Amino acid sequence: MIRGVIPFYCSECGNRFIAIDVELGASVFSAPVRCGRCGSMHTRPWSILPAAIANRSYKAIWKKMDEEGINDSF
Repeated sequence: MIRGVIPFYCSECGNRFIAIDVELGASVFSAPVRCGRCGSMHTRPWSILPAAIANRSYKAIWKKMDEEGINDSF
């Protein structure tokens, strides 16, 4: 389900950008979107928390996407 447009953060290059917020598998998480600067899918909604803390909840999601080859699709 599309929930709107929100700011995202790329954990690879530090880019902050605006993208569509789509729920990830009927959960409270937002689906990662491709970074326009570096092309990484290791992105998450931007928050005021330090990156190391905010990235913690998305590391398992990124790992699963990497294992399934989702990052290679584009």
